Amino acid sequence: MGGGRQAWCPRCDEVRAARPGAGCPVCGRQLLALPAERPGQPEPQRADRIARRLRALAPAAGPAGVAVLVLAVVASAFAAGRLTRTTPDAPAAATATTSPRFLDEGPETGRRDLNWEARASRLRVRLRSLTVGTGFTRMELHVDGVPQGRGISALEGLRIRDDNGNDLLPGGELASIATAASRPAGRPGIDTEVVLDRPLDLQAVASVELRGLTVARGVTEVLAASLVDRELQRRSGDSFEDRAWAANRRDCPGCRLRVACESCQTLRITGSAYRRGRVLVAVEAVGTVSQTALNPFRRQVLVTDDAGISELSAWIDGHDDQGVISIGIDLLGGIWADEPDDGRPMPFKIKVQAQAEQTVRGSWAIRQAGS
Repeated sequence: MGGGRQAWCPRCDEVRAARPGAGCPVCGRQLLALPAERPGQPEPQRADRIARRLRALAPAAGPAGVAVLVLAVVASAFAAGRLTRTTPDAPAAATATTSPRFLDEGPETGRRDLNWEARASRLRVRLRSLTVGTGFTRMELHVDGVPQGRGISALEGLRIRDDNGNDLLPGGELASIATAASRPAGRPGIDTEVVLDRPLDLQAVASVELRGLTVARGVTEVLAASLVDRELQRRSGDSFEDRAWAANRRDCPGCRLRVACESCQTLRITGSAYRRGRVLVAVEAVGTVSQTALNPFRRQVLVTDDAGISELSAWIDGHDDQGVISIGIDLLGGIWADEPDDGRPMPFKIKVQAQAEQTVRGSWAIRQAGS
């Protein structure tokens, strides 16, 4: 359903018969995709049961609640509150763009210390060593000139050549390969490493070339929210676990949800809803997605009490520069277990965290001095 002719309007809180990205026929707001199938989704037989459950619940939801009902039922296919990381839809990458795995398990069979370096774009990259093992090659590098508080998340345009200029990697160049580790070195600069999925001939390596380095920094955005739901508040005192009750509620008299940005620099709120046992918040990136908290790289959503003491995992589904945060009230019920049942708004916070990335272009030809 996520990629078909139905989409959710975060302003109207309704499903529209239109494709995601089109304008809402009522308010003109850009429509968001409903969750698509993702890795880890149930096997077909379980999906059939969920579909039957959806059909059973849909008449009670009414047209206005179908969108969030779909979100709630699909979310229940995963462990409740399970943190997921989704990547916006994109064209399939070419086969030579990235190494499929970054595993360096198994015995090491050789090591070569190099300490070759090159400078470009105000960054100095030193290739410290190469280690070969059964089925892998690990490259250890040190990068100087990276601003404080940032790391290296990927190498761009990686080529490894021998003395005759022949490529030692299949296909010649890896367009992008993620780092397996990146950490402050205890001295100026960043230590980082990448792992190739094949062993190289250590003695044949004569140069390592890069066309870019992806620099990453942690970004955290905080949304302040409150929910009025007296029935939930009453049940929370008994350690709330009744998800079926929440999903089957026909209405929620007096319920109110408020969500606002407490500290948002890279995203904004575009809509919110409270239906069928889930809090839904639509957000969109401010600026280039890769440089915001909606960047899929190491993205997570945390729900905390107002004091920020407890941290519980929620999930977010995204498409391009937009996303929908989904929080089951079983999580919120745990936060409010000690709150009195007096009808006051129950506060909580939503933290969206990710590694925002920016690529520094350059040309680093790293080889032995004098060669």
